[in-house]
Amino acid sequence: MACRQQKHKKYAAALNGKTVSALNQIHEAIIIIGNEGKGISEDVMNLVDERITIPKKGGAESLNAAVATGIILSHIC
Repeated sequence: MACRQQKHKKYAAALNGKTVSALNQIHEAIIIIGNEGKGISEDVMNLVDERITIPKKGGAESLNAAVATGIILSHIC
């Protein structure tokens, strides 16, 4: 519950969400990245303000967590 009381907007990387390239520069936020196998639990997803996704070409369903983090940070910083 403490997470809900934070003043920072919370974003979660998800397969369905707002494209990361559409985000404006973010100064203070919490970015949640799940692991490649299980992703982010629904309990945590229910705490986020917005789901974001990285558009992908080809058949890949998801990216390595470290790679995804780098891509997301490069778009929002």
